[in-house]
Amino acid sequence: METNKNNKNSASEENTENNSHGEVVANGQPQEVDPQKAAIEAAQKAEKEILYIRAEFDNYKKRLIKEQETAIKMANKNMISELMSVLDLFEHAIAHSSKLKAKGDSDVTNFVTGIEMTRSELTQLMNRFGVELVGKVGEEFDPEKHEAISEIESKDQPANTVFSVVQKGCMLHGKLLKPARVVVVKAS
Repeated sequence: METNKNNKNSASEENTENNSHGEVVANGQPQEVDPQKAAIEAAQKAEKEILYIRAEFDNYKKRLIKEQETAIKMANKNMISELMSVLDLFEHAIAHSSKLKAKGDSDVTNFVTGIEMTRSELTQLMNRFGVELVGKVGEEFDPEKHEAISEIESKDQPANTVFSVVQKGCMLHGKLLKPARVVVVKAS
């Protein structure tokens, strides 16, 4: 039985062979291959492969450029997170100094005004580098931008809005770095 299979395989090998002149031999009948047609087919195949490789390379370059741009934009991420802590300190200083400023002492008023100007300049500087501050009183609570630390009932503000901002958050080029820590008005 095995010998029979070997005979069939050798018979089929004999049926289709290439001879020394580049002709395909099928069932003992030589079939001539047109060398010009074969060359055209090979050239078309090579052209398709080149186009595919060129497209792959162009996609690779675009992806690499996009990754580099993202890396450059996000390179300041750690520094901006640290600057947010400084901005929070300015916010607390201004909030606590409002009573002192109201007393009317010109030295204290000038000092508080200096702190406010420094905070404003820091905020503008961060905005120039793509930072957007998150967390404003009265805005709709958004769990993607806010971290609710507590809820409070209020008749002055609608439910599910920010009642107060404990700590501002920030976004860098549209990506959240730090959520704002807020107190939310709860539904009654």
